[in-house]
Amino acid sequence: MSISTSQYIDREDVIFAGQLAVPVVILLLWQLLSMVTGQFALASPAESFNAMVEGFQTGWMTEGLQITLIEVIIAYILAVIVGVWAGVFLGVNDFMKDVFEPIVLGVYAIPKVTLYPLFLFIFALGMDAIIAFGWFHGVFPIAILTMRSMDVIKEEHTKVGKSLRLSRWQQFRHITVPSILPGLIIGLRLGFNLTFLGVVLGEMFAARAGLGHSLVEFIGGVQIDRILAIIIVLVAIATVVNLFFFALESRIGARGREGAEVRM
Repeated sequence: MSISTSQYIDREDVIFAGQLAVPVVILLLWQLLSMVTGQFALASPAESFNAMVEGFQTGWMTEGLQITLIEVIIAYILAVIVGVWAGVFLGVNDFMKDVFEPIVLGVYAIPKVTLYPLFLFIFALGMDAIIAFGWFHGVFPIAILTMRSMDVIKEEHTKVGKSLRLSRWQQFRHITVPSILPGLIIGLRLGFNLTFLGVVLGEMFAARAGLGHSLVEFIGGVQIDRILAIIIVLVAIATVVNLFFFALESRIGARGREGAEVRM
């Protein structure tokens, strides 16, 4: 037992070291490329970070970030509400699932950018169209993975709930949620990533403010350091949120393994 534990710890140390090495290697390659291509083609990491700090100090980064985050948060909340509800509804109703699953998967496969003119036509230019576009990106993975997670609910658990005369809410809380939670967390993570992508794309195509809008402006003005500064901020946000979801997935997985060991 001690040998396997030691091997597990060593493996965890190697993985952690590799995770730390990746950003270091990226920064080194970035610096090297900036030296080879020149500042006009690619600003160095130091120049990009200085532009980011300057953006927060002067306010243009803060203003754009606030607008983008508001749009992402609203779009994501709506995607979670609709996606989870739709996934559970289709998961418990075989007939509706057979009818709508091919449609949901088909719409999910459509390149969302091609539909953005429809959002502009319906919502007009502004925050509403961007929020709707972000929601449209994020709702499908949440709904699909929630629906698929409903398949793992064991029939014995459902029968026990009925025998105990649990209400629908009690069955959902004590049986459905614990069963679908691992798949649901994955869906929530993917849903956030795609919602974030949809909002930034929407701002780039048709917006008066936000980091996506600023990105397009700086591309037109060939301000490479500011472009990379925005990318750094966007990557940082996505990384923090994804690390949170990965930690949540690991914690839920650990609880599941502990429960399995107890039952054994």
